[in-house]
Amino acid sequence: MSLPHARRTRYRLLAWVVSLCFLAVITRLVWLHWVDAPRLRAEALQARRVLQEKPCRRGEIRDAQDNLLAVSEDVWDIGVDPDSLVKGERERALEVATILGQPLLKVRLAFETATRTDDAGEEKAIRWAILAREVNEDTVKRIKALGIKALRAELKYRRNYPKGQLAAHVLGYVNKEGVPASGIESVMNPLLVGQNGWIESERDGRHREIASNRLREVAPVDGSTVVLTINSLVQKTCEDALAAAAARYNPKSGIIIVSEPRTGRILGLANWPTYDLNRFFDAKAAPMDSQRNRAVSDVYEPGSVFKIVSISGALEERLITPNSVFDCGATSVPYRGRMVSLPADSHAIGAADIREIVRESSNRGTVQVGMQYAERLGEDKYFALIKSFGFGANTGLITGAEVPGLLIPPKRWDGMTISRMPMGHSVSVTAMQMHFAMSVVAAEGLLMQPQLVLRVEDPKTKATVLNYGPRSRGRAITAATAAQMATLLRAVCGKGGTAPIADIPGYEVAGKTGTTQKIINGHYSSTHHVASFAGFFPVGDPKLAITVIIDEPQGEGIAYGGKVSAPIFRDVAEKCIRWLDLPPVSVVPRGHVADLGR
Repeated sequence: MSLPHARRTRYRLLAWVVSLCFLAVITRLVWLHWVDAPRLRAEALQARRVLQEKPCRRGEIRDAQDNLLAVSEDVWDIGVDPDSLVKGERERALEVATILGQPLLKVRLAFETATRTDDAGEEKAIRWAILAREVNEDTVKRIKALGIKALRAELKYRRNYPKGQLAAHVLGYVNKEGVPASGIESVMNPLLVGQNGWIESERDGRHREIASNRLREVAPVDGSTVVLTINSLVQKTCEDALAAAAARYNPKSGIIIVSEPRTGRILGLANWPTYDLNRFFDAKAAPMDSQRNRAVSDVYEPGSVFKIVSISGALEERLITPNSVFDCGATSVPYRGRMVSLPADSHAIGAADIREIVRESSNRGTVQVGMQYAERLGEDKYFALIKSFGFGANTGLITGAEVPGLLIPPKRWDGMTISRMPMGHSVSVTAMQMHFAMSVVAAEGLLMQPQLVLRVEDPKTKATVLNYGPRSRGRAITAATAAQMATLLRAVCGKGGTAPIADIPGYEVAGKTGTTQKIINGHYSSTHHVASFAGFFPVGDPKLAITVIIDEPQGEGIAYGGKVSAPIFRDVAEKCIRWLDLPPVSVVPRGHVADLGR
C-alpha cells in the first residue's frame, strides 16, 4: 500500500471514531434533555426539597381543682451537621462539650466524622449527629450564642408528672418511645395526642433551609386537656393512709377508693405498693408488680361486706323485714328437700332479728336469708340479684386492664355454694366492684357508673369540648329498700356493731366490715386474711363512699376488718371532711336520686 493511501485510510478511520464519539455525545444529550428529563428534574427537586415535622404538645392532665398532674415540657436534642462546619469551628469542640456536659472525645468524633457506612455497605454523608438529648432552654441559648451554624436544636417534648407518684395507677405514663402505656394516658390518648404540623421548603447546597422558598407550612395542633374527677388532696390522703398501714401491718397490698356515691365520681383511688411516674423505667423503683392497678385487676373473696346483697334483695322482695328472726345457733337448715350445713359464726348469738344479724355480721343468719331468697324465688333470680349489684361484669372504669371477677352460674352450684355465697365466699370480686355495690345503698338503689374523667378542654381557650355527666348502670333495689338497708348498716358503726371505731360524731357513718380467709393450697387459711371496710356518710344524705382493703395484714390475732380497715376508713374520712369542708349533720332526710339511665 502506498503511503498516501495508508494515510487516507487512517484519516477516514479517525474521522469515523470522532463521528461516533460526537454521535454518542449527541445521543446522550438527547436522552438527558428529552427522554430522561422528567425523572432528573424530579430528583433534583426532591434533593432540594425538605419536609420538616413540627411536633405538637401532648395535652395536659389536671385534677378537678385544676392542679397539674401531667404535662409535656419543652426539651431539645442538640446535633451537628459535620459537613457544614467551616474553617475554625471544628477547633471549638471543647466549648460545645463543656456547655452540653458531654465528653470532649464524643463531640470531636461527631465534628470530624462526615460519613457513615449504611447496611448496604455504601458510604453516606452524615447530616445530623446527635450530641445531647433532651437539654433545657438555657443550654440551647448558650449553644446558639456560639454562632456555629452547623449546630442545630430540635424541639421535642418530654412527659413530666409534677406530683411524682400521686395517682400513678390512675394516670399511667408515656414511655420512652412516646407510647402511652396505661391508665388515662392510654385510654384518653386519642384526645391527648394532638396532631403534628410540618414545613415543606427547599434547601441549598449546604443542606440549609431557604426560608424564602417555603412551599407550605401547617401549624401543629396541641392535644386537649383532660380534667379528672380526682381531688389531689383526697388522693394524697388515701396514699398516705396506705403508706402508714403498710408500715404498721406489712401487708401484701392495699387499696382505698373514695367517691361521690350519687354521681359515681371518684375523688381518690390509691393502690399500695405504688411507684413514681417519672421513674417508670427503673426496674427497682417501679417494678411491674407495683404498676398494676389492683383496684380493677385483682380479685378476692369479699366476705361479709357482700352480705348487703342478700339482705337488700330479701328486703326488696318483702321476704323479710328488719324484725324477721332467724335461728343463728342452727348448724344446718333444710334447702330444697335436703339438709345443708351452715358456716360458723365468730361468736354465738342464737335467735336474732335482721337488725342484729347485720349489726353483728352473723354468717348463719345472712346465709339463711340468701337461701330463703334462692329457694322461694329461684336460684337464677338470686344470681340476677348479685349481678344487679355489678358483680360478674367490668365496672367500665377507664384505666384499662380490668377483670370482671368470678361468679359461679347456678347450674354449677354444688351443695356448699348456696350456703357460702350469701356471706361473700364462693365469689370473687374486684375492689371497684365491691365499692360501687356498697354505693348502691348510698345512691338510693342505683348502680352508678364509675367516673374518672370530668371533662375535656381546648388547650388554648379552656372551653369545654366534652362533658362527662353522671350515669347509672341500672337499678338494683328501690330507694325505699336502700333506705332500710342504710339504717341497718348505720347500726354496724354503732355500739354493739362490728365497726364502732369507724363512726364519726355528727356524720352518721354506715358501713360493713369484711374479714375473709384466703384460699391457700386449696383450703381456707386461718392465718391469711383480707381485711376490708366499705361505708358511706352521712346516712341521711350520703356525700362520700369509702372502701378500704388490706391484703394479709400482719400482727397479733386475726386481722379483722373492724380492727384493721375501719380505723383507716375513719382517718381518711376525717381528712376528707376537712378538705371538702363537709358540715356535720344530725338527721337529714334522704334526697331523691333520679334514675339516670344506663
